[in-house]
Amino acid sequence: MRTRSRLAGAFPFLVLLLAIGLGPPQPPALAAPALLEELHYRLEALSLQNAARVKLTLNRLGPGRFTAEIIGEPQGLIKLLSGGQRERLQTEMVWRNHRLLPLIYREESWRGKKRRFKEYRFDYSQGRLELWEWHEGKGLSQKWHTDLADQVYDPLSAFYNCRLGIIGPTREGEVSTIQGIPYPRPEAMEVRLGAMTDSGLKAMVSLINPIFPDSRGEVFAYVDKQLVPREVWTTVSGITIRGLLLPESVIMDHGLPGLKAPGQAASRRPPAEARPATADPEENR
Repeated sequence: MRTRSRLAGAFPFLVLLLAIGLGPPQPPALAAPALLEELHYRLEALSLQNAARVKLTLNRLGPGRFTAEIIGEPQGLIKLLSGGQRERLQTEMVWRNHRLLPLIYREESWRGKKRRFKEYRFDYSQGRLELWEWHEGKGLSQKWHTDLADQVYDPLSAFYNCRLGIIGPTREGEVSTIQGIPYPRPEAMEVRLGAMTDSGLKAMVSLINPIFPDSRGEVFAYVDKQLVPREVWTTVSGITIRGLLLPESVIMDHGLPGLKAPGQAASRRPPAEARPATADPEENR
């Protein structure tokens, strides 16, 4: 099924998120990144048991500052046919208002020598969301902006806020809608938790586009008690793509180390849905 949304652009590597040296250098005051989680997946398609590898990491940059990153690389025949295409998504986040707020979200891909790079900047002090795009020989230039009246999430910040039980469903039968970045058009992610099975709790993520209601992508997964996707699958143009969590993965404990972030057993909603503009100005770059 074809999805017109921007999330489909990084397919199939984003599949694993949905169930689940770029930009400015880090400020000198920040400590060296500390690895909190590293999830490794192997993607299967048709008869190819190792079509691609995906790595998702979460690092702590400093007090209340985090970065999440996912990198996907094709393997073997797929690598040859795709021209060595690679995908990378990265989000810098701050712990604020009892949740992880995205500060900068980056999308990058390579195909041979061709590079594509976009950067979404969340300016909470000004209530503004900006898209900056890189062009060879010109660098980064602003392409689009909009008012940031309501909180929106990129796929990575949505994934980890769901993992912490702050947004999204936490029990069987629950359904939640999470607002995504409204470019090029408004977009939402519907997350549903189904019944417990021998393989884990079944989850489904749907991409909902109100302008093109027939444009809908669905991703299924079996997740554990920490909502870590153990197996993920979707169908694209009649071909099933399946991702399997590998044993070398490092999974973090409940909550975020060093913060009073709620785990799945704690209250998952902040006291009030405050506007995101309450983030400190110095936390925007």
